[in-house]
Amino acid sequence: MFRELTSSELDAILSSIHREQHFLYYSYLTHRKHNTVHYGQFTDKGELLGVMAYLWGLPFYAFSVYPMKKSFCLRSMLSFIKIELELPNDAVGGFIINEEEMGILSSQIEFFKPPKKLLLMKHLHQEALPPADHRVMRLGTSYFELIESKMKELQTMAFTKEELSNPFYGVLEQEELIAVGGYHIYSEDYVELGNIGTDAAWRRQGYGKKVCAELTRDGRSVTPNVYLNVIEENVGAIGLYRSIGYEAICTQYIVDFVI
Repeated sequence: MFRELTSSELDAILSSIHREQHFLYYSYLTHRKHNTVHYGQFTDKGELLGVMAYLWGLPFYAFSVYPMKKSFCLRSMLSFIKIELELPNDAVGGFIINEEEMGILSSQIEFFKPPKKLLLMKHLHQEALPPADHRVMRLGTSYFELIESKMKELQTMAFTKEELSNPFYGVLEQEELIAVGGYHIYSEDYVELGNIGTDAAWRRQGYGKKVCAELTRDGRSVTPNVYLNVIEENVGAIGLYRSIGYEAICTQYIVDFVI
């Protein structure tokens, strides 16, 4: 049986879930909850086997999945959700899952393209942060239009307009935003860096590191739990993050799948 989960059922899941092992779904349960619908698969006796959630507001079909039992049937869940959400026949969805979940679900996924490994990194060494650089400035509301334009230019697919309410930092050169960064999540619970980019003409000059360091410093002033995600093959970025105090804590996969 499939149905939408109640608030009390979601609270029960939240009380037991491990944030760092189910990082994306944790965000759907918390900071993204108001834009999310959660569906569960149940046995005839009412045991919850797993959950799939859909997030409104992104320019692609954004899902998260949380298998709780090995008998969870992702294929059946997708068939149910396709009808429930009235998705088109050619719809392609995306989610992020950890290695254990990939092992459970891979045989049930029709991959649209090969999955990519994604490292969840956490800031653990505050002493590694370099001194603040005066060229990195906090960007107020007057820069929101410029930031949003830059997010589109940098093709940051996961950017939503509501993230403009989180702090942004950047470097300006003759009124042009040449490096910028912000947060997907910014709270006392945890912070997730995101929306980070540098114009191609200004790369390899340390601007990305300076912006990331300032974002991290700000995040650590709010909570000890500061994270970011990075594609495993992006060795340059991983080296940068390690140099300012991050360590990889969970291996995940970005999965695009046929719904």
